[in-house]
Amino acid sequence: MEAGSVYKTFSRNRTMEELLYNTSLWKAEFDFIISELAFIKRLIKAYPFTSTIPNLYERLQLFTLELDNFEKERIILTEKIDSYRLQVIKEPENTELESGHLNLLAYENLAEEIFMYLKHYKNLKIQIFEYISGLIK
Repeated sequence: MEAGSVYKTFSRNRTMEELLYNTSLWKAEFDFIISELAFIKRLIKAYPFTSTIPNLYERLQLFTLELDNFEKERIILTEKIDSYRLQVIKEPENTELESGHLNLLAYENLAEEIFMYLKHYKNLKIQIFEYISGLIK
C-alpha cells in the first residue's frame, strides 16, 4: 500500500441505495477484521519464535497493544456505521442525495475515517507479518 494515499471522493451525488450498499460493504470488512485481529493476536501470544532475539517480547507486546487499539477503534467505527445506516433508512425515499445534504456529508466523513482506519490497519499487518516472517525458521 502506498504510504501517501489519501481519501478522495469522485461523486457529489449518490443514491440512498448506494449509501446503504456501501455501509453493508464496510460492515462485512469489519466483520472479517474481527477474525483477523483475533488470529494475529493469538499468533503473537503463542510465541512460536526463538527467544534469543533481542527485545522480542517487548516488540510483540507493542504489536499486541496496537492490535488492541485497532479493535477498540473498529468497535467505534462499527457503531458509527450502524448509527449512520439507521439515519439513512429513516430518510424519506429520495432517489438521489445532492451535494451538501447532511446524510451525504456524514457519509463522506465516515468514509474518510474508514479509509484511514483500513490504511493504518493494513500497514500494521504488513509490519507484523514482515517481523514475524523473519522470526520463523
